[in-house]
Amino acid sequence: MENFKTIKFLDNPLVFWSHFVSLMVFLSCSPSPQEVDRIVIDDLGHRVRIKREVKKIVSLVPTNSEMVCLLDCSRLKGATRFNRFPEELVTRVREKKIKIIGGGFDLSLESIVKIGPDLILSNGPSQQRVVLPLKKMGYPVLSLWPDDIDAIKRNFLLLGKILNRKAKAEKILKGVEDGLRELAKSTRGKTKKRVYIQTWHDPIITIGRDSFPQTLLSLAGGTNIFSDMLFNSGKVNVEWIIQRNPEVLIFTENQKEAVKRILTLPAWRLIDGIRKRHLCFIDRAYLRPTIQFIEGVKRIHACLFESNLS
Repeated sequence: MENFKTIKFLDNPLVFWSHFVSLMVFLSCSPSPQEVDRIVIDDLGHRVRIKREVKKIVSLVPTNSEMVCLLDCSRLKGATRFNRFPEELVTRVREKKIKIIGGGFDLSLESIVKIGPDLILSNGPSQQRVVLPLKKMGYPVLSLWPDDIDAIKRNFLLLGKILNRKAKAEKILKGVEDGLRELAKSTRGKTKKRVYIQTWHDPIITIGRDSFPQTLLSLAGGTNIFSDMLFNSGKVNVEWIIQRNPEVLIFTENQKEAVKRILTLPAWRLIDGIRKRHLCFIDRAYLRPTIQFIEGVKRIHACLFESNLS
């Protein structure tokens, strides 16, 4: 009986082609696995499968939270306790629209699982241990670990594509480029200042050759007196600082009390920048590798050329 039906179906061209066209339409409308998911290579070389429609994101570092919020803050459902920028992010945390899931290394896995994110954004190698359980549970973890401005821009554009906000990402990047051009004009013809940046006071820690703050300093019109240091940061002593005699000293905001003591010490008063009181305080949030790095450049530039911000 089945054979008879099959033969009759094949013998009727109209019925055959009607069914064939219906099948083709169905297949063309049904998403293939490639259309449902996309494969992305993150900054650590990991292949990450991400849904085409990302609705819920958990970010494990502030810089990634900032990038998501600049593109579409409504999709950020979980973030760390260190949120500072942009204002919309701070507001949404206060209104409990974004859940605090801990810090960068004391995450609440239970809170993250309750959110049920489509995508988790982590940092570099230092966070791989804490995200391993999330990866084993099947959550897509994308590690963004930029080491220079080009990598920051690349990551921002990648997030723009993932969130279907490519045009918005490109517009924001254009604003950054315009800001850099304006700063370049303002530093043209000016002699670069010799600068010492101190990120901590006990022990004394400064920035090295390939650090991100050095990149910002260079864009702002300064020269790092420890640019020959092979590491991103390292310990130094006051004798070395005296020997290199910076014209300007920049401290992170959380060192104000320590700097008050420094100003009373005879050794430090041998430094030109200390004697002339050309020293500034900058919130360390402006020295991080984030898409809003232009704000850090502007603050350093103001310290070097516009006024004494101490």
